[in-house]
Parts: sequence; C-alpha cells; structure tokens
Amino acid sequence: MDRLAALAGAALFMAGRFIKRQCDGWAFVMTGAVIILSMSSVFIGLFPRVMISSISPDYHLTVFNAASGAYSLQVMTYVSLTILPFVLGYQIWSYYVFRKRIDDKEHLEY
Repeated sequence: MDRLAALAGAALFMAGRFIKRQCDGWAFVMTGAVIILSMSSVFIGLFPRVMISSISPDYHLTVFNAASGAYSLQVMTYVSLTILPFVLGYQIWSYYVFRKRIDDKEHLEY
C-alpha cells in the first residue's frame, strides 16, 4: 500500500513536469495513473471491508456480504457488455468533435 502511494506521488510529480513541458498526452496519462494508484491504495487498505461501521465490527459491510447473487451478476454482465459499445462509441465521437483546442488567437463571441 505504501508503494502505491509512493508511485502515485511520483506520477503526480511527473504530471507537473509534463504540464510545464506542455506534453499534454503524457500529463493526462500521469494524472490518470495518480487517480488509479490512489484509489487502488484505498481499496487495498480497506479490503475486505467496503464500509466500516462505527457501531461495532460486527456490522462492517464486507465484499462478501455486499455481493449480489450469481444470477443478478450474470444479468448485469450481459447488460453492461451490450451497452459498452454504445458508451465507447459516444466517447470516441465526442472526442472527435471536440478534439481541436481553442487558443488565444481565436476570438470567441457569446
């Protein structure tokens, strides 16, 4: 867990360096790595607990007692795999539409 936090700190430092060098793609990758590494360290630190109870340790919500049944997990998998191409297509389309950056040379009218 400490290694993940150190890696997240290093990725944050590198993101700052890439922003100063105006390497936008690498800065984006590094900030994404910061988010993934920091959230991973939180989840690894909490595992197997999902939510910690302040009343009693008997009432902790764990991964095992929070999971759905096998059939509902199967249905959710099929639904998400059906919808995933549409979500990815929309993301690609919106990136294509908004891919051009606006700079100081362009005049915006409202």
